[in-house]
Amino acid sequence: MKKPVPVSVLVGFLGAGKTTLLNHLLSSDHGRKVAVIVNEFGALNVDAGLVRHATEHAVELSNGCICCTLREDLLHELRALSEVEGLEYILVESTGIGEPLPIAQTFHMADLPERVRLDGLITVVDAQNFWDTWNRVGLAEDAEGHAVEEPLAPLLADQLEFTNVVVLNKADTVSPEELGRLEAFVRGLNPQARVYPSVYGRLDPALLLDTGLYDYAEGMRAEGWEEGPKPSSEAEEYGFESFVFRCAEPLCWPKFEAEVLNAWPAQALRSKGFVAFADHPPVLIQHAGMGLVYEVLEEVPSSQEGAGEGLETEIVFIGQHLLRHRSSIEARLLACRA
Repeated sequence: MKKPVPVSVLVGFLGAGKTTLLNHLLSSDHGRKVAVIVNEFGALNVDAGLVRHATEHAVELSNGCICCTLREDLLHELRALSEVEGLEYILVESTGIGEPLPIAQTFHMADLPERVRLDGLITVVDAQNFWDTWNRVGLAEDAEGHAVEEPLAPLLADQLEFTNVVVLNKADTVSPEELGRLEAFVRGLNPQARVYPSVYGRLDPALLLDTGLYDYAEGMRAEGWEEGPKPSSEAEEYGFESFVFRCAEPLCWPKFEAEVLNAWPAQALRSKGFVAFADHPPVLIQHAGMGLVYEVLEEVPSSQEGAGEGLETEIVFIGQHLLRHRSSIEARLLACRA
Protein backbone atom coordinates (compact mmCIF):
# COMPACT_ATOMS: atom_id res chain seq x y z
CA MET A 1 0.00 0.00 0.00
CA LYS A 2 1.25 3.47 -0.89
CA LYS A 3 2.60 5.44 2.08
CA PRO A 4 0.74 8.66 2.96
CA VAL A 5 2.34 11.77 1.45
CA PRO A 6 3.74 14.09 4.16
CA VAL A 7 2.31 17.62 4.31
CA SER A 8 3.57 20.79 5.96
CA VAL A 9 1.14 23.67 6.46
CA LEU A 10 2.31 27.29 6.64
CA VAL A 11 0.14 29.70 8.60
CA GLY A 12 0.77 33.22 9.85
CA PHE A 13 -0.76 36.67 9.68
CA LEU A 14 -0.99 38.78 6.54
CA GLY A 15 2.43 39.77 5.24
CA ALA A 16 4.47 37.67 7.67
CA GLY A 17 6.50 36.12 4.85
CA LYS A 18 4.80 32.78 4.18
CA THR A 19 5.27 32.97 0.42
CA THR A 20 8.90 34.02 0.83
CA LEU A 21 9.52 30.99 3.04
CA LEU A 22 7.60 28.77 0.63
CA ASN A 23 9.71 29.93 -2.31
CA HIS A 24 12.88 29.31 -0.29
CA LEU A 25 11.79 25.75 0.47
CA LEU A 26 10.88 25.10 -3.16
CA SER A 27 14.20 26.40 -4.46
CA SER A 28 16.30 24.56 -1.86
CA ASP A 29 18.24 21.45 -2.80
CA HIS A 30 16.10 18.96 -0.85
CA GLY A 31 15.71 16.50 -3.73
CA ARG A 32 11.96 16.01 -3.33
CA LYS A 33 9.15 16.19 -5.86
CA VAL A 34 6.91 18.76 -4.18
CA ALA A 35 3.36 19.99 -4.81
CA VAL A 36 1.98 23.26 -3.48
CA ILE A 37 -1.48 24.44 -2.45
CA VAL A 38 -1.75 28.22 -2.05
CA ASN A 39 -4.81 29.66 -0.30
CA GLU A 40 -5.75 33.32 -0.70
CA PHE A 41 -8.56 35.11 1.13
CA GLY A 42 -9.05 37.56 -1.74
CA ALA A 43 -10.27 36.87 -5.26
CA LEU A 44 -6.81 37.50 -6.73
CA ASN A 45 -4.24 34.83 -5.87
CA VAL A 46 -0.95 36.68 -6.40
CA ASP A 47 1.04 34.23 -4.28
CA ALA A 48 0.16 31.23 -6.45
CA GLY A 49 1.62 33.03 -9.44
CA LEU A 50 4.81 33.72 -7.52
CA VAL A 51 5.43 30.03 -6.73
CA ARG A 52 4.12 28.34 -9.87
CA HIS A 53 7.48 28.61 -11.64
CA ALA A 54 9.11 26.50 -8.91
CA THR A 55 6.88 23.43 -9.15
CA GLU A 56 4.81 21.70 -11.82
CA HIS A 57 2.06 20.98 -9.28
CA ALA A 58 0.62 24.26 -7.92
CA VAL A 59 -3.02 24.52 -6.85
CA GLU A 60 -4.86 27.78 -6.16
CA LEU A 61 -7.66 28.06 -3.60
CA SER A 62 -8.96 31.63 -3.65
CA ASN A 63 -11.73 33.82 -2.23
CA GLY A 64 -12.00 32.11 1.14
CA CYS A 65 -10.08 30.27 3.83
CA ILE A 66 -9.14 26.58 3.99
CA CYS A 67 -9.92 26.50 7.71
CA CYS A 68 -13.62 27.18 7.08
CA THR A 69 -15.29 28.11 3.78
CA LEU A 70 -12.79 26.25 1.55
CA ARG A 71 -12.30 23.24 3.81
CA GLU A 72 -13.96 20.80 1.41
CA ASP A 73 -11.85 22.21 -1.42
CA LEU A 74 -8.70 21.50 0.57
CA LEU A 75 -9.90 17.96 1.24
CA HIS A 76 -10.54 17.43 -2.48
CA GLU A 77 -7.16 18.82 -3.60
CA LEU A 78 -5.22 16.78 -1.03
CA ARG A 79 -6.97 13.63 -2.25
CA ALA A 80 -6.13 14.50 -5.86
CA LEU A 81 -2.47 15.26 -5.13
CA SER A 82 -2.08 12.03 -3.19
CA GLU A 83 -2.68 10.22 -6.49
CA VAL A 84 0.13 12.03 -8.35
CA GLU A 85 2.76 9.49 -9.30
CA GLY A 86 6.09 10.01 -7.56
CA LEU A 87 4.94 12.95 -5.43
CA GLU A 88 7.00 13.04 -2.24
CA TYR A 89 5.79 16.11 -0.36
CA ILE A 90 2.99 18.69 -0.23
CA LEU A 91 3.34 22.25 1.05
CA VAL A 92 0.19 24.18 1.94
CA GLU A 93 0.20 27.95 2.41
CA SER A 94 -2.86 29.17 4.29
CA THR A 95 -4.33 32.63 4.00
CA GLY A 96 -3.10 35.16 6.56
CA ILE A 97 -6.31 35.00 8.58
CA GLY A 98 -6.39 31.21 8.83
CA GLU A 99 -6.32 29.31 12.12
CA PRO A 100 -4.22 26.13 12.27
CA LEU A 101 -6.49 23.98 14.45
CA PRO A 102 -9.40 23.62 11.99
CA ILE A 103 -6.88 23.06 9.18
CA ALA A 104 -5.35 20.21 11.20
CA GLN A 105 -8.82 18.75 11.75
CA THR A 106 -9.17 18.35 7.98
CA PHE A 107 -6.31 15.84 8.01
CA HIS A 108 -8.33 13.63 10.38
CA MET A 109 -11.38 13.56 8.09
CA ALA A 110 -12.73 10.65 6.03
CA ASP A 111 -10.03 8.65 4.24
CA LEU A 112 -7.41 11.41 4.29
CA PRO A 113 -5.10 9.77 6.90
CA GLU A 114 -4.62 6.89 4.44
CA ARG A 115 -3.58 9.31 1.69
CA VAL A 116 -1.67 12.17 3.32
CA ARG A 117 0.02 12.72 6.67
CA LEU A 118 0.20 16.09 8.39
CA ASP A 119 3.90 16.34 9.20
CA GLY A 120 3.89 19.72 10.87
CA LEU A 121 2.22 23.10 11.31
CA ILE A 122 4.55 26.06 10.76
CA THR A 123 3.56 29.55 11.90
CA VAL A 124 5.41 32.47 10.33
CA VAL A 125 5.60 35.62 12.47
CA ASP A 126 6.40 39.14 11.26
CA ALA A 127 8.93 40.24 13.89
CA GLN A 128 8.80 43.81 12.63
CA ASN A 129 5.02 44.32 12.81
CA PHE A 130 3.93 41.72 15.38
CA TRP A 131 3.26 44.03 18.31
CA ASP A 132 1.48 46.64 16.18
CA THR A 133 -0.81 43.91 14.88
CA TRP A 134 -1.25 42.36 18.33
CA ASN A 135 -2.41 45.72 19.72
CA ARG A 136 -4.55 46.65 16.72
CA VAL A 137 -8.27 46.95 17.36
CA GLY A 138 -10.74 47.20 14.51
CA LEU A 139 -14.10 48.89 15.00
CA ALA A 140 -17.43 47.57 13.78
CA GLU A 141 -21.08 48.27 14.52
CA ASP A 142 -23.52 45.86 16.12
CA ALA A 143 -27.16 45.46 15.06
CA GLU A 144 -28.11 48.52 17.12
CA GLY A 145 -25.40 50.72 15.67
CA HIS A 146 -23.10 50.64 18.70
CA ALA A 147 -19.34 50.53 18.21
CA VAL A 148 -17.84 47.08 18.79
CA GLU A 149 -14.13 46.45 19.16
CA GLU A 150 -12.52 43.65 17.14
CA PRO A 151 -8.97 43.04 18.43
CA LEU A 152 -6.62 40.91 16.35
CA ALA A 153 -4.71 39.49 19.33
CA PRO A 154 -6.96 36.39 19.65
CA LEU A 155 -6.29 35.44 16.02
CA LEU A 156 -2.53 35.81 16.44
CA ALA A 157 -2.70 33.77 19.66
CA ASP A 158 -4.60 30.98 17.87
CA GLN A 159 -1.92 30.89 15.18
CA LEU A 160 0.81 30.55 17.81
CA GLU A 161 -0.77 28.25 20.38
CA PHE A 162 -1.64 25.35 18.04
CA THR A 163 1.50 24.91 15.96
CA ASN A 164 4.70 22.88 15.91
CA VAL A 165 7.22 25.39 14.59
CA VAL A 166 7.34 29.18 14.82
CA VAL A 167 9.49 31.12 12.36
CA LEU A 168 10.32 34.62 13.58
CA ASN A 169 10.76 36.16 10.16
CA LYS A 170 12.28 39.58 9.39
CA ALA A 171 14.56 39.08 12.40
CA ASP A 172 17.02 41.58 10.92
CA THR A 173 14.50 44.41 11.28
CA VAL A 174 14.45 44.38 15.10
CA SER A 175 17.11 44.58 17.78
CA PRO A 176 18.40 41.44 19.54
CA GLU A 177 16.56 42.59 22.67
CA GLU A 178 13.27 42.97 20.79
CA LEU A 179 13.72 39.60 19.13
CA GLY A 180 14.43 38.00 22.51
CA ARG A 181 11.28 39.54 23.97
CA LEU A 182 9.19 38.21 21.08
CA GLU A 183 10.72 34.74 21.35
CA ALA A 184 10.02 34.65 25.09
CA PHE A 185 6.42 35.69 24.43
CA VAL A 186 5.98 32.94 21.84
CA ARG A 187 7.48 30.32 24.15
CA GLY A 188 5.11 31.47 26.88
CA LEU A 189 2.13 30.80 24.61
CA ASN A 190 3.50 27.53 23.23
CA PRO A 191 6.36 25.95 25.23
CA GLN A 192 6.46 22.86 22.97
CA ALA A 193 6.98 24.72 19.71
CA ARG A 194 10.38 24.95 18.07
CA VAL A 195 11.27 28.61 17.45
CA TYR A 196 13.65 29.77 14.73
CA PRO A 197 14.56 33.34 13.76
CA SER A 198 14.94 33.95 10.03
CA VAL A 199 15.67 36.60 7.43
CA TYR A 200 13.68 36.33 4.19
CA GLY A 201 12.58 32.86 5.33
CA ARG A 202 16.05 31.42 4.84
CA LEU A 203 16.13 28.30 7.00
CA ASP A 204 17.53 24.82 6.53
CA PRO A 205 14.65 22.76 5.05
CA ALA A 206 15.59 19.96 7.45
CA LEU A 207 14.25 22.14 10.28
CA LEU A 208 10.81 22.31 8.67
CA LEU A 209 10.26 19.27 6.44
CA ASP A 210 9.86 15.63 7.48
CA THR A 211 10.05 16.56 11.15
CA GLY A 212 7.19 14.33 12.28
CA LEU A 213 6.27 16.96 14.86
CA TYR A 214 2.51 16.84 14.44
CA ASP A 215 0.99 14.26 16.78
CA TYR A 216 -2.50 13.14 15.71
CA ALA A 217 -3.50 11.90 19.16
CA GLU A 218 -2.22 15.03 20.89
CA GLY A 219 -3.97 17.23 18.36
CA MET A 220 -7.31 15.65 19.20
CA ARG A 221 -6.74 16.50 22.87
CA ALA A 222 -6.25 20.20 22.11
CA GLU A 223 -8.60 22.74 23.61
CA GLY A 224 -11.40 23.49 21.16
CA TRP A 225 -10.95 20.31 19.12
CA GLU A 226 -14.35 18.87 20.04
CA GLU A 227 -16.23 22.10 19.47
CA GLY A 228 -16.58 21.46 15.75
CA PRO A 229 -16.76 24.13 13.05
CA LYS A 230 -17.23 27.71 14.20
CA PRO A 231 -20.61 29.31 13.53
CA SER A 232 -18.79 32.07 11.65
CA SER A 233 -15.64 32.28 9.57
CA GLU A 234 -12.51 34.18 10.61
CA ALA A 235 -13.43 36.82 8.04
CA GLU A 236 -16.78 37.37 9.73
CA GLU A 237 -15.39 37.10 13.25
CA TYR A 238 -12.71 39.75 12.72
CA GLY A 239 -14.42 41.82 10.04
CA PHE A 240 -11.95 41.03 7.25
CA GLU A 241 -12.94 42.16 3.79
CA SER A 242 -11.11 42.29 0.48
CA PHE A 243 -11.46 43.67 -3.00
CA VAL A 244 -9.43 43.64 -6.20
CA PHE A 245 -8.63 46.84 -8.10
CA ARG A 246 -8.24 46.24 -11.83
CA CYS A 247 -7.36 48.73 -14.53
CA ALA A 248 -6.68 47.95 -18.20
CA GLU A 249 -5.22 51.41 -18.82
CA PRO A 250 -1.56 51.95 -17.87
CA LEU A 251 -0.79 54.26 -14.97
CA CYS A 252 1.64 57.17 -14.80
CA TRP A 253 4.68 56.36 -12.64
CA PRO A 254 5.31 59.90 -11.23
CA LYS A 255 1.63 60.23 -10.26
CA PHE A 256 1.54 56.75 -8.73
CA GLU A 257 4.77 57.30 -6.82
CA ALA A 258 3.63 60.64 -5.39
CA GLU A 259 -0.06 59.98 -4.75
CA VAL A 260 -0.13 56.29 -3.82
CA LEU A 261 3.28 54.70 -3.32
CA ASN A 262 4.42 57.35 -0.84
CA ALA A 263 1.07 57.40 0.97
CA TRP A 264 -0.32 53.87 0.79
CA PRO A 265 -3.95 53.50 1.96
CA ALA A 266 -3.74 53.08 5.73
CA GLN A 267 -7.01 51.15 5.86
CA ALA A 268 -5.42 48.13 4.17
CA LEU A 269 -3.59 45.62 6.36
CA ARG A 270 -2.28 43.78 3.32
CA SER A 271 -1.98 44.65 -0.37
CA LYS A 272 -0.24 42.90 -3.21
CA GLY A 273 -0.43 42.85 -6.95
CA PHE A 274 0.92 44.00 -10.27
CA VAL A 275 0.94 47.58 -11.59
CA ALA A 276 1.41 48.49 -15.26
CA PHE A 277 2.73 51.89 -16.37
CA ALA A 278 3.01 53.81 -19.62
CA ASP A 279 6.35 55.33 -18.63
CA HIS A 280 7.95 52.74 -16.31
CA PRO A 281 8.45 48.96 -16.24
CA PRO A 282 5.67 47.04 -14.46
CA VAL A 283 6.13 46.40 -10.74
CA LEU A 284 5.05 43.85 -8.16
CA ILE A 285 3.70 45.60 -5.05
CA GLN A 286 3.95 43.92 -1.63
CA HIS A 287 2.51 45.79 1.37
CA ALA A 288 2.03 44.58 4.95
CA GLY A 289 1.55 46.68 8.07
CA MET A 290 3.97 49.58 7.91
CA GLY A 291 6.14 47.96 5.24
CA LEU A 292 5.86 48.52 1.50
CA VAL A 293 8.22 47.20 -1.15
CA TYR A 294 8.04 47.00 -4.90
CA GLU A 295 9.98 44.96 -7.42
CA VAL A 296 10.43 45.76 -11.11
CA LEU A 297 9.16 42.81 -13.15
CA GLU A 298 11.25 41.41 -15.96
CA GLU A 299 8.60 38.98 -17.19
CA VAL A 300 4.81 38.74 -17.24
CA PRO A 301 3.39 37.06 -14.10
CA SER A 302 1.92 33.61 -14.74
CA SER A 303 -1.49 34.83 -13.55
CA GLN A 304 -1.64 37.15 -16.56
CA GLU A 305 -0.16 34.89 -19.21
CA GLY A 306 -2.40 34.80 -22.25
CA ALA A 307 -4.37 37.85 -21.10
CA GLY A 308 -3.38 39.95 -24.11
CA GLU A 309 -0.52 42.13 -25.19
CA GLY A 310 -0.06 44.29 -22.12
CA LEU A 311 0.09 43.68 -18.40
CA GLU A 312 -3.00 44.94 -16.58
CA THR A 313 -2.94 46.46 -13.13
CA GLU A 314 -4.34 44.08 -10.50
CA ILE A 315 -4.02 44.77 -6.77
CA VAL A 316 -5.81 42.91 -3.99
CA PHE A 317 -6.49 44.87 -0.78
CA ILE A 318 -7.30 43.14 2.53
CA GLY A 319 -8.32 44.81 5.79
CA GLN A 320 -10.90 45.07 8.54
CA HIS A 321 -14.18 46.56 7.23
CA LEU A 322 -12.30 47.67 4.15
CA LEU A 323 -15.18 47.88 1.67
CA ARG A 324 -16.37 51.18 3.14
CA HIS A 325 -13.10 52.67 1.89
CA ARG A 326 -13.08 50.96 -1.50
CA SER A 327 -14.36 53.88 -3.58
CA SER A 328 -11.84 56.35 -2.16
CA ILE A 329 -8.91 53.93 -2.64
CA GLU A 330 -9.95 53.16 -6.21
CA ALA A 331 -10.41 56.87 -6.98
CA ARG A 332 -6.82 57.57 -5.89
CA LEU A 333 -5.53 54.82 -8.15
CA LEU A 334 -7.68 55.82 -11.14
CA ALA A 335 -6.38 59.38 -10.81
CA CYS A 336 -2.93 57.98 -11.65
CA ARG A 337 -3.90 56.87 -15.15
CA ALA A 338 -1.53 58.05 -17.86
